[in-house]
Amino acid sequence: AVDHTTAIPTHNTHMEEDAEAEPQSYAWESELQRTWDAVEETADGSLRSAAAGSWRPGEKPSVQVGVRRGVMRAVLLVLDCSRHAAEHDVEMKPSRLSVMCDAASDFAGRFFEQNPVSTLAVLVTRREKAEALTQLSCNVRQHQQALRALAASDDGCGGDASLQNALELARDTLSSVASFVSREVLLLSSSLTTCDPGDLLASLSSIAASRVRCSVISLLAEVYICRRIARETGGEYGVALSQPHLRELLLRLLPPRPVCQDKLAPTNSLVKVGFPSRVPPGGAPALTYSAGSSRPEVRADGGFACPQCGVLHAELPTECPVCALKLLSATDLSKTYHHLFPLPLFKQQLGPPAALCFGCGEALPAAARNAAPATHGFTCGACGAAFCEHCDALLHESLHACPSCEGP
Repeated sequence: AVDHTTAIPTHNTHMEEDAEAEPQSYAWESELQRTWDAVEETADGSLRSAAAGSWRPGEKPSVQVGVRRGVMRAVLLVLDCSRHAAEHDVEMKPSRLSVMCDAASDFAGRFFEQNPVSTLAVLVTRREKAEALTQLSCNVRQHQQALRALAASDDGCGGDASLQNALELARDTLSSVASFVSREVLLLSSSLTTCDPGDLLASLSSIAASRVRCSVISLLAEVYICRRIARETGGEYGVALSQPHLRELLLRLLPPRPVCQDKLAPTNSLVKVGFPSRVPPGGAPALTYSAGSSRPEVRADGGFACPQCGVLHAELPTECPVCALKLLSATDLSKTYHHLFPLPLFKQQLGPPAALCFGCGEALPAAARNAAPATHGFTCGACGAAFCEHCDALLHESLHACPSCEGP
């Protein structure tokens, strides 16, 4: 008799081995798993995102009270327009120059919102030289128009960048700034090399002795000399990994930086400013100065009359080119108040929440069922008013005051 059990083929075993040998699908071919959109049920039965939290952790720096800051700033924005800026980058599309110009234009607009009594200028370094694109002024439209023209030009990039020429031009430009003004340079670098006519370290020592703070943001990789420039002048250094990261690094430089208490700090001085009166339109045509312009134009749409010499100006803030008086409005001066006296961080409310948010009137979120204690809201330490996380972010980022007690 033949044992038929020994003749049974083992196809099932081979099929299992073939199935295991089949290649697995790639990660980008699998279905997207949005784990951050997980929701949780609150006590009232509504659904709430489990990832929804405060903007504070790791994003908002601690409030520094009693810190001396230079609210009057003269900032030079230097763009690296070498041939490397025109190259295509995976993270910086369509080119590094376009990304730099867009980020710089957004920075200029936000800069004057938080620093209305400061001035800004745009410099470029290309073809082994450095030149001024705009002069120091408070006219944000002038800077943004120059940046848009630079991004649209065909010959905007070329040659190599020169850090030494850029530092020398920045030092000469800031040499005429008053001693009580904080002098700063912000460099957006898009190359890994520099072509200098002399000793770069000597220029670095000279600009550090001139009380100029240099911050550098690189779009490629970390460069030793750029980090050294930032370190020896007390500035910031960072490498932008993407376009949103570049804007984030620029936003960190918007508030006035703390002033070092040493011999290189800006001096204390009383600044004479003027609050001009409004001249309504419809009168006789008169010579009117625009912000950042040294030539007047004949206009009949009114303006602001300088209280010292009577010259008309089209907008505020500005500096009178006739009598060199700083012209401001009361609103511009009040915008710098929150830098010196910031709104303290609200306390997290972990206990039973209040009924409604004092700001928007919405009900504060309750804790999830069978969950660990979570933040139900934020309370002001002075008056005890409760706010939701959205109103808390609005008060600390934009209003800088508590609507309940009207104070920081």
